[in-house]
Formats: sequence, C-alpha cells, structure tokens
Amino acid sequence: MSLRLDELSRAERPFHARGSKVVRCDACLLPTQNCICEFKPEAGTDVAVLFLMYKGEYYKPTNTGRLIADVVKDNHAFLWKRTEPEEALLALLRNEKYFPIVVFPHEYAAAERCIDTPPLNTGKKLLFIFLDGTWREAKKMFVKSPYLHDFPVLGVSMDVASDYLLRESTHDFQHCTAEVGISVLDLAEQKQGAQTLAHYFSVFRREYLKGKPHLQHKLAFAESQVKSNI
Repeated sequence: MSLRLDELSRAERPFHARGSKVVRCDACLLPTQNCICEFKPEAGTDVAVLFLMYKGEYYKPTNTGRLIADVVKDNHAFLWKRTEPEEALLALLRNEKYFPIVVFPHEYAAAERCIDTPPLNTGKKLLFIFLDGTWREAKKMFVKSPYLHDFPVLGVSMDVASDYLLRESTHDFQHCTAEVGISVLDLAEQKQGAQTLAHYFSVFRREYLKGKPHLQHKLAFAESQVKSNI
C-alpha cells in the first residue's frame, strides 16, 4: 500500500481504471460498504516477505499480496524495473540477516535451484520473494531479474484448483498470491500465520464478491469458506 501511495503521489495524471468511480476504503481498497479493516489481523510470523510488483499491479483491488503483508510484519515491496533495480532492493537481498528464496514454479527454474521445502536451520530469517503480477508478467520478472538468479526457488505444489474466484486463470495450476502465501507459511512451519492468512483471505474474497453483481453465483461458496476457516 505504501508503494501504491508513492506511485500515486508521483503520477502526472489521475489514475482511472475499471471501477475507479467506486467509493473505496483507502486502507483495504474495497468498496466502503464492504470494508474489511475490522478483520485486519495483528501482524506476526518469524519470516519476511518481499513483493516485486509489476507496474500497475499495486493499483488493483483484486491484488492479494497486501493481505500477506497484513499478516507478515516484516514485509517489503518494490516496483520491478528490468534494467535499473532500486539500490534499496539490492541492499535488502544482500542483507546477511535474510535468506532469500524465490517463490515460483520449478518448471521455469534450473534443477539445481529448486527446493521443495524452505531450509529452517540457516540461522537467518527466511525472506520469501513473490513476483506479483499477471502470469505473463511474473514469468517476465523471473527470467529478466539477474539479481534473483542465485537464489533457491521454492515451487509450491497446489493439488486443488484455485479458490480465488475473482480473476479467471489461464491454467489450473495458477493461484493468487494469497493462496500461495498460505502454502509458503505452512511450509515454513508458520502454522498460525497460515491459518490467519487463510481466514483473512476468505473474508476478503467474500466481501469483494458482495460488490460484484455478475459474480453473485460464487458468493455461496465464498461464504462457506469463511465459516470453514474460522
């Protein structure tokens, strides 16, 4: 959200997109009548997250990376730049306090980089790197970010179809950022954080769908997921 506000402050013209006329909560970006701020959890966990965001992704109310940031207190976000990455980003990746891990499907990474579970005995805080954008944008960031190429790649296997419901996925294996985040926290033995994020995500999804007349047929499932995650 800080990245979004920074980009808006430097924009040379007003940002207008689909749904831009809706009166939204400045904190959660949902329509004011569907605000989820009262459900915002207290941030915790023993890991850190870094979001590399494709330009424009931080404007989208459907983006779920910010839900992870509300659960993981040590969180960072940067606008992805192919040729001139920010020095603050590079400094974070070099920080000896952290053990960076890229979260991405193994099929796009060299075999020697692939891991199935994050190492829990490095003596450093795990820093999970999420490439936040559309599937095509995420693949571009993965390939064209040489400063990430020395880090291990955690491939999260999801055996069920995505429950996101808000955007249509091109492939069955594509899941939204929050869904992947839940699995990553679980693998990192952050069980409470994973459960908190799962419930928070289900509330977000339910309230978002309430404001979308063309998606009302999905609302019953979303309601059931909130109850099952309590």
